[in-house]
Amino acid sequence: MTFYRISLIRILLYGCLILSQTFGLASATEEKNNTFWNSVYKENHVIQIHISANREAWDAMQPKRIERNPDGPKVHFGNKFGYAKANITIDGELLKDAGLRFKGNSSYRFAGRSLKKPFKIDTNRFIKGQKFYGRTKLNLSNAFLDSAFMKEKLGYEIYNATGIPTPGVGWAAVTLTVEGITKKKHLGVYCLIEQVDDRYLVRKFGKTSKGSLLMKPEAVDDWKYFGDNELKKYERYGIKYGEDKKEQIKRFSELLKLIEYGSEAAFKEQIGKLLDMEYFAGYLAATSILVNIDSYIGMPHNYYLMIDKTNNKLKILPWDLNETFGTFTMGRSPEMLVKWDIDKPWISKRRLSERLFEMESFRKRYRAVIAKLMKEDFIEEKLFKRIAAFEKAITPHIKKDEIGKGLKGMHMGINGDPSGVNKAVDRRVFAIKPFIRQRITSVNDQLTGKAEGEKIQGRRKRPR
Repeated sequence: MTFYRISLIRILLYGCLILSQTFGLASATEEKNNTFWNSVYKENHVIQIHISANREAWDAMQPKRIERNPDGPKVHFGNKFGYAKANITIDGELLKDAGLRFKGNSSYRFAGRSLKKPFKIDTNRFIKGQKFYGRTKLNLSNAFLDSAFMKEKLGYEIYNATGIPTPGVGWAAVTLTVEGITKKKHLGVYCLIEQVDDRYLVRKFGKTSKGSLLMKPEAVDDWKYFGDNELKKYERYGIKYGEDKKEQIKRFSELLKLIEYGSEAAFKEQIGKLLDMEYFAGYLAATSILVNIDSYIGMPHNYYLMIDKTNNKLKILPWDLNETFGTFTMGRSPEMLVKWDIDKPWISKRRLSERLFEMESFRKRYRAVIAKLMKEDFIEEKLFKRIAAFEKAITPHIKKDEIGKGLKGMHMGINGDPSGVNKAVDRRVFAIKPFIRQRITSVNDQLTGKAEGEKIQGRRKRPR
């Protein structure tokens, strides 16, 4: 063997060694990151977060009024939130000059003059590549209309039980320092919610989903077909990511065209090729049981759409569950909503749902998912056991909460008024346990034909 051949072999072996070490380090880092986040999302863990910003940054974060743009991809219901620099300390680890902004709509306005606003943290907004255990975005929800701080976590567990991957949810005890305003003020407990983005799709759906189209529609009342090659018009669906947006939107437009104009025969033949029927049935089933009207079936917003590269089918994904368990009423009484009709779980026109429910095969599939949930997951013993575990974890951090009205508020949010009334701290809202008990009865009675659900159409004012 010549000197040159020996040298080449050595170079190749060295290269293989370097590659194996690199992949090994990457794998170890990924494992470390996954271990950390798995611990955060356990029911017995509350992380500590301190937000520190100067007065100039805080003032820059205050929302600016904007007009609703019907053709635009993003709606903040009159508010535009901007990022500013802040130092974020999480369980003792400092993220310097991270991006910080307010988030939410009702949850932001509800806080009023309180400093307990909902926040979004972007770790690499101002320092490119800065991550926190592999993540760049953190969502801090102030638990608007959820004094129990449990609806997000419980709600996602129900969706997850249908086979839909869902964001991780944990809790954070948050303190705030703003120069000239407050110093290490304990804001209370927040829900820490995993960000849905392109990396999320890979984590939840596998590497074959990398490059999938991700959209987040806002105020799109019913999905409308705009033509095959109208990429600009489809931006109103809130396009977030996509490897080949032009082709992916074309695929999406095929579905919308089928929904709007397809014959009965064509719809039955083609819908399963364009829409992930299992996901949609699971989504509607969980949404119906939870009476989650602040979603696709009602408002409509707080959901994501995904064209999965794995099979080129549309999936619908849940988001923002703080007003589940019958909290978002759209002018109805909570007593009416707890009897929500499972056979028409939507308000106003939803052409896709209407056409799917005309198909006996889909109705059976949807009802089978509901029946399974009611037998295995949405059952009093199981849910109440989870609630007890959550309560134990967050109780030590609730006492100083700025917006949830402390331990009394949490107990009322869980159990209801001590006088026997079902409502929680906010008189419009069902407490979680009474809602669960009554919803179980209503859904099971509907499944067995003992009772009909409340058929709710359109919007109306709240009864006085």
